[in-house]
Amino acid sequence: MANSESSRKSYAADFIKSDTDQAVFLGNPLMDDMMTSIIALGAEVWANRRRTHIIELLFEKEGAVTSDMVEAYVPTAEEEAQFKKERDAFIQITYGHIARTGTDKTALTDDAIQDNM
Repeated sequence: MANSESSRKSYAADFIKSDTDQAVFLGNPLMDDMMTSIIALGAEVWANRRRTHIIELLFEKEGAVTSDMVEAYVPTAEEEAQFKKERDAFIQITYGHIARTGTDKTALTDDAIQDNM
């Protein structure tokens, strides 16, 4: 832990809180809150999905899994590439609808989803 009573000169500045808590980005504070919740839920789902993949990989490789093994697991380059591909498909399926406009149907197409799987 840093000593706050150091005699060394510091260039650090105190944190200046912005007013983003009061800002409205989507025209309605309720819509902002809903988007925040949807994005947070998506992040939680993906984190759980990735953790499940790691548990399954460890079980196949080791035959048994502990919490420490899951926490310490480092995926191979191939596994990481597969995780990225699956994550991109998850994002496309989950959030692709948000990117669409009235006439733009390219954000969520079967080809785009299949390319990422």
